Amino acid sequence: MKKSFFLSILVLACLLAGLIHGCKKDSVNKPPAGIATSFTEEFQDVFKLETAGWVIKDNSADFAEWIQGGGKGPSSFPAYSFTASPDEYIAAHRSYSDTNYAVSSWLITPVLSLKNGDKISFYSRSDTGIAIQDRMQVRMSVSTSADVGDNPNSIGDFTTVFLDINPTQAADGYPVTWTKYEHTFSGISGKIDRRIGFRYFAPNTAKSKGIGIDLFKFQSN
Repeated sequence: MKKSFFLSILVLACLLAGLIHGCKKDSVNKPPAGIATSFTEEFQDVFKLETAGWVIKDNSADFAEWIQGGGKGPSSFPAYSFTASPDEYIAAHRSYSDTNYAVSSWLITPVLSLKNGDKISFYSRSDTGIAIQDRMQVRMSVSTSADVGDNPNSIGDFTTVFLDINPTQAADGYPVTWTKYEHTFSGISGKIDRRIGFRYFAPNTAKSKGIGIDLFKFQSN
């Protein structure tokens, strides 16, 4: 009797363990839910972005990083919008090396639940200087993925281009005052979950200096 009882307990424990393991596995494989409500990101603390679902990935041949505004890199201008500090924006900063190398550094939004009429907007600018040839692309992924590949030329799942600011890398072609950019989504059937990627992109040039982004808004209508 006791043997049968303990055997039953053992079987039940195994079943529960399998169920818990299966639930954990499903939760790991489940894609993140898209944000369907409007929100604003002021970039008050860049180091906390990843806990809110943002992704930062550098594919540059040397390095380029996304940092808190007001530090190294584009540091001579204040944020477009701030509450406590003029450093409240995010800045893309490349190595100060004079060597030509391809820059491709990504700032990727959390997953957004998108429908026709929804809108994203943000402000961007570069620093002042002589013949600065900065460039930035705004791209959308084909899924909830944050895959951008692993080299300066790769774009991974971010195959749709919304904006290409200074695509020819013309001297002083990137604005040096805060400029608003926006995109309204259309042609969507129902709703789709996607990520938006900001790609600081300066292939084979030592004349890029760095850019800032501030006041990102997702407006769900």
